[in-house]
Amino acid sequence: MLKKKKKQVAEKAPVSPTVVQALEDEVNRQLAKKPLPKVEKKKKTRYQRWTLFMALFMVIVFVGTAIYAAISAIF
Repeated sequence: MLKKKKKQVAEKAPVSPTVVQALEDEVNRQLAKKPLPKVEKKKKTRYQRWTLFMALFMVIVFVGTAIYAAISAIF
C-alpha cells in the first residue's frame, strides 16, 4: 500500500525540461570552476611495507597461539 502511494506522488511531481537543463548547466558551471585535483598514487616506503608485514605476521602468530591453546585445553 505504501509503494502505491509513493508511485502516485512521484507521478504527480511536475518537472519541466527547462528546469532540468538549468540545473545541469549550473552543475557543469560549478564543476568547471574547481576541477578535482589529480591524485598520484605514491609508492609505499620500505618502512611502511615492513610494518605491514610485521603486523600480518603478528596476527598469524596470535591466531595460531589461540588455536593451539584451544586444542591444548580440549586434550
